[in-house]
Amino acid sequence: MKILQKYLVKELTLSSITVFSVFMLILAANTMLRLVEEASVGNFPTYLLFPLIIIKITQYSIYLLPISVFFGIILTFGRLYSNNEMAVIVSSGISPIQLGKLISKVIILFSLTVGFFSLYLTPSATEYRYKLEHRLNSEERIEEISPGRFTSSQSGKATFFVNEIDSGKLNNIFFSTSGSNSITVENSSTASYVTSDDKKYLVLYRGVINEVIPPNLVTSRKTEYDTHGIQLGQDLPKFYNEKYDAISTLQLLRDSSLESKAEFQSRIMLPIATLLLCYLAIPLSYSSPRKGRYNKIFLASVIYFIYLILMSISEKMFLLEYIPDFFGLWWLHACVAMVVYYIYIRDNEVIPNRS
Repeated sequence: MKILQKYLVKELTLSSITVFSVFMLILAANTMLRLVEEASVGNFPTYLLFPLIIIKITQYSIYLLPISVFFGIILTFGRLYSNNEMAVIVSSGISPIQLGKLISKVIILFSLTVGFFSLYLTPSATEYRYKLEHRLNSEERIEEISPGRFTSSQSGKATFFVNEIDSGKLNNIFFSTSGSNSITVENSSTASYVTSDDKKYLVLYRGVINEVIPPNLVTSRKTEYDTHGIQLGQDLPKFYNEKYDAISTLQLLRDSSLESKAEFQSRIMLPIATLLLCYLAIPLSYSSPRKGRYNKIFLASVIYFIYLILMSISEKMFLLEYIPDFFGLWWLHACVAMVVYYIYIRDNEVIPNRS
C-alpha cells in the first residue's frame, strides 16, 4: 500500500506542477506583454512594471492552483486507466474511497496552500495594488519623459516636451502648467535631473517663462533665467482602503457588516472548493483504455467553471440578502459534498462490474 501511495503522490504532484506551470506561463506572458505595452505609452512609470507583474501572478495563483491539482488528478488517473494500471489496482481490492485516502495528503496540502493565498497573500497583494493605483492617480508624473513626444502629468495640469535626451541631459525643453492663478509656458535650452533630500528635481538652464494671468487673460509677464528648478512629485494624500477584497482577514472577522461576512466566506470557499474538486476528480477521471488520458479534460473544465460561477452567484445573492445569514455561502459546498459522497458510494458498488 505504501509503494502505491508513493507512486500516486509522485505522479499526481508532477502532473499538478506541470499543469500549473503551463497555465502560469501563458497568463504571465500575456500579462507581461500587456503591461509592457501600457508602460511604453506612458500609462504608468516603468519602475512599477515588475511589482505589477508580481501582483498579477499572485492574484492568478489563487485560481490556477485549484484547477491545476484538479486537472493533475484527472490526468494522473486517466493515464492509469489508459495503461490498464488502474484495472490491476482495482482488482487488488483498492476502492475509490481508499484511493482518496492514499492521496489525501497531497489534496490537503494543496488546499492549505490555496487557503494561505486566499486568506493572506492575495489580500495583501490586492492592497498593495490599490496603493500603487492611489499613487499613480495622485502624483504628478512628468518624470517619465520620452524625446519627441508631449508628456502630460497625471492630473493633466502640466505638459512637457523635450526634443532629445543625450546621456541624461535634456535639450530644447517646452514646459507648460495651468492653475487657478496663472497659465505658464516655459522654454529652456537644456535641463537635467537632480536629487536632493530624497526629492527629485528637474533643473532647467537658460530659459524664458511666459505667464498669462487670469481672470481676463490679458495681463502677461515674461521672466528670463539662468537656472530654474521644478520639483517632480509631491506629498501624496493618505491612502484609505475602502475595498473589502484588500482588507486583511483579521479585520474582516472584527467587522460585522454584511460585506465583510461575504468577503470572509468567499475567501474560505476556494480552499473548500479545492478539497471537494480534488476528491471529485478521482471518480470523474474514469475512462476506458481506448479513450485515452485526456478524455475527461473538457468535462472537468466545464465542472470547474460552473463551480466558480455558482460561487460568484451565491456571493451576489448573499449580498442582496436573498439567502439567510445562517446559510451564508456554505450551502453550495454542502450540496457539492453530498454529490461527491453519492458518487463515491455509487462507484464503490459499480467499479467491480466495469469492463
